[in-house]
Formats: sequence, structure tokens, C-alpha cells
Amino acid sequence: MEWLAGGGPIMIPLLICSVVAVAVVMERAVSLRRNRILRPELVDVIEAIRGPEDIALIHNRCNVIKGPFSAIIKRAISNTHLSREEKVLDIQATGRQEAQVLERMLVVLEIITAITPLLGLLGTVLGMSQVFDVIAKVGLGETKAFSGGIAQALRTTIVGLGVAIPSLIAYTSFDKKVDSMILEMEKYSMLLLNKIYSVEKAEKTVGFGDK
Repeated sequence: MEWLAGGGPIMIPLLICSVVAVAVVMERAVSLRRNRILRPELVDVIEAIRGPEDIALIHNRCNVIKGPFSAIIKRAISNTHLSREEKVLDIQATGRQEAQVLERMLVVLEIITAITPLLGLLGTVLGMSQVFDVIAKVGLGETKAFSGGIAQALRTTIVGLGVAIPSLIAYTSFDKKVDSMILEMEKYSMLLLNKIYSVEKAEKTVGFGDK
């Protein structure tokens, strides 16, 4: 604590940023677990679709299980007036909207990654200005008088980078994870769409045969 306190007032916003970054990382690590987004109970039904009753089942489950995956699936099932190509575009547009939901709070990490090195640099500049004031008063002969001040001035840069680097790693990791899950959700939505058309085609074939 004494080492941190020696960094001056700039240490306060740096420590606040570090606490916020840790909180965001923990929250996103829990919220972006695969099983919480790509719900197995929905995936299993999509893969097992054989008839209209299965389509109705997954629609009902989406009404109960809320989330980005459910929203994309419901878009695939609804809008029956759209052509197949229009439905694909609609699913992709919904995927982009849901990506914004999944990326919630990541902007905080992005901001922390950008500002903490600058705060660290500001603390160093302020510290160095104090060192030069000391040099102006006692001269360069008293190295102990300003060497300690230089060490203190560099502490904020060290802390700023120490917060920014892990935050950048976490942001990049979560951002790639969101992109991957969105692609996977769209993949299952396309699979669902194909199965819906297969079921409709089979029903038309049966109906035509009955005639």
C-alpha cells in the first residue's frame, strides 16, 4: 500500500479503473459461458426436428427461455411471409443486434484499456515536474533528492500498464468469444430454417399424394 500511495493522487482513478475492470471481467466470464447462451435444451430440439410438432415445441421453449439464441430462433420461425433469402438476411440482422447485447460492458473494458496508460503517463509527467522543481532548488549534485522522486513518478505508468494490459487481453478474448457464439447461433438458425423448409416440403408432398 505504501508503494501505491507513493504514486500520488493519480493512483486513485487508476485503482478505481482496476476494480471496475475486475468486476466487468468476472461478470462477463459468468454471463458469456457457452451453456448460458447456446442453451442445450434448444440445440437438442433443433437437431432432433422431424415434424411440425417439433417446430411448435422449440417455439414454445423460446418463449420460456429468454436470451439472444431464443431471439434469433424465433426470427427464423416467424416472418413466414418472407422468402428464404430474406429470412437469411433477417436472421443475420438479428444476430448483429444480439451481438450488441452480448458485448454489453465490453465497452467499459475498452475505455479502461485506453485511459489507464494515459493516466499513468499523466502521473509520471506530474511527478517529473516535481523532480525538476527539486533539481532547480538543490542542483544535480544531490542525486538522492530527485532519484526517489523519479522512482515515484514512474509508479503510475507501471500501474497504468498493469491495468491496461490484462484489460486488453480480456476485452479481445470476450470479443472473439461473442463473435464465435453469434456465428454458432446463426449456424443453428440456418439448420432450423432448412429443417422447417424440409418439413413444409414433406407436408406438401403428403398432401399432394392424398389428393
